Amino acid sequence: MKIISHAAQDALFAVRRFALGPNRARRAQIYGVGIGKSGTHSLANMFSRTVRARHEPQSMQVIDHFLDWHNRRISEAEMAAWIRQRDREMALEVDSSGLNFPILDLLLREFPGARFVLTVRDCYSWTNSMMNEEVRSANADERWSRMRRYYHEREPVVYTPEEQLLKENKLYPLDRYFSHWAMRNEQVIAKVPGERLFVVRTDQLKQRALELADFAGLPRRAIRLQRTHEFKNPDKRPILREIDRGFVEHRAEKYCRPIMTRFFPEIKSLHDAKL
Repeated sequence: MKIISHAAQDALFAVRRFALGPNRARRAQIYGVGIGKSGTHSLANMFSRTVRARHEPQSMQVIDHFLDWHNRRISEAEMAAWIRQRDREMALEVDSSGLNFPILDLLLREFPGARFVLTVRDCYSWTNSMMNEEVRSANADERWSRMRRYYHEREPVVYTPEEQLLKENKLYPLDRYFSHWAMRNEQVIAKVPGERLFVVRTDQLKQRALELADFAGLPRRAIRLQRTHEFKNPDKRPILREIDRGFVEHRAEKYCRPIMTRFFPEIKSLHDAKL
């Protein structure tokens, strides 16, 4: 009976959405604001088809508009107007993207009823995964490269002797990765009011999935637990383990210890991380 009841509820909502339009029949407005390679793909895909959820929607347009705003080619008012128009057109219930971070202040202001999900991955496995992703996608769209330069090249790039491997592979120095990881997580936690923010470790996304659905205001039956770990890199190389361990840990401690202690107390060194 419960299955029949749920199916009937979903069917009625589908009819209501069709009649009113998706923008006027939304049960939730959730923004995933985790850094790339922290579970943003899984967050979008863990919901059933009854939920309007997407990963990195209109990513190229977001990058173009953000960089235009950053470089003062468009005003903040124009940027905010585009974000509102984009929201009306897509009418998503879950928008999960690392690109939501650079526009976080506008999302908070323009959508006071929206809620936010921060997926957090430990700094070691995240950095290793991001390096692998950058090697794998070296020929990706130039706009992604422009965003990486925006984040990592505000100051001249300087490598230490221990980072020769990174230089040879056209990766950034460790400082850039660890400081970026810390800044992203710290700023989301600082800016988003506690009642509007759900923070979850990437490796706990499955076990906290139903809790997340409750936070979002979406039915628990919309969760697909089998899809809480998506988009794995099949050719992952343990790059961090090819660099002097003491050097890696010193850099991680310099930037990441407060967040690591709060969310990953069991990971005290590179040895404890699962790359």
